[in-house]
Amino acid sequence: MTYQPEKQNIKLVGALLTDIAVLLLSNGANSTRTSRNLHRIAAHFGYGVEHFFSHSAIVITLHNTSDGDIFTKTRSIPHYAVNYSIVSEISILSWKIADGKLSFSEIESEMRRIQNIKSYPEWVKILFVSFATAALSKMFDATPLEFLVCFLAAALGFLGRLLFIKKKFNVYICFLVGAFVSTSVVNVFRILGMQDFHAALTACVLWLIPGVPLINGFLDIVSGHIINGWAKVAMGFMLVFMIAVGFYISLFMFGYGYTV
Repeated sequence: MTYQPEKQNIKLVGALLTDIAVLLLSNGANSTRTSRNLHRIAAHFGYGVEHFFSHSAIVITLHNTSDGDIFTKTRSIPHYAVNYSIVSEISILSWKIADGKLSFSEIESEMRRIQNIKSYPEWVKILFVSFATAALSKMFDATPLEFLVCFLAAALGFLGRLLFIKKKFNVYICFLVGAFVSTSVVNVFRILGMQDFHAALTACVLWLIPGVPLINGFLDIVSGHIINGWAKVAMGFMLVFMIAVGFYISLFMFGYGYTV
């Protein structure tokens, strides 16, 4: 027999839904998935929900036609990252809530646990991102030396970007630094005498391509979340532009190295 919770205060449910929306959007969920989770949970507590998602904030309104209760809450989205463990856990939690398996205190406890879920350790990210980037260089017929150089370029670029992120620099500057460091590693090996470098130079910054905001932006646009969708697309293109700037600065400093 499932647990059927008592009628919850509209402010408590509103605060819960706001926390869930911010967690989902800031960790890589698209607007449609976020909306489905909000409606699923709100319906369980007997409320209707309306929402507006922008890139920097959300607005959620709960209403109950039976007694006329209305509650609106606005929250800013402090940062964006990618942690699909959080997205998945919240989706699982929403189904448990909808099935009446949790009391409200248990829901709050689960939310505290989910909020503290960490992503993979940094060394794991560096290792696999570097391997993936080096593997991409093979698509451009990279030599074994280029494969190793591309691995090193991605690893050092990742560390450079991570350093600036921890220093709380603007995200666009962090991407520029990552692209500059990765490209410069390849250029250093080129100057030291590496003959074949074109595949490594082409692939060394591909680890920075912002796939999540570009894909989520497209999905949001086609599903009707136009404002948030175009904001994500704009952010994605701006990140791509900063990658290009970092790439160009390195080429400008070290020379192009191309021969006709």
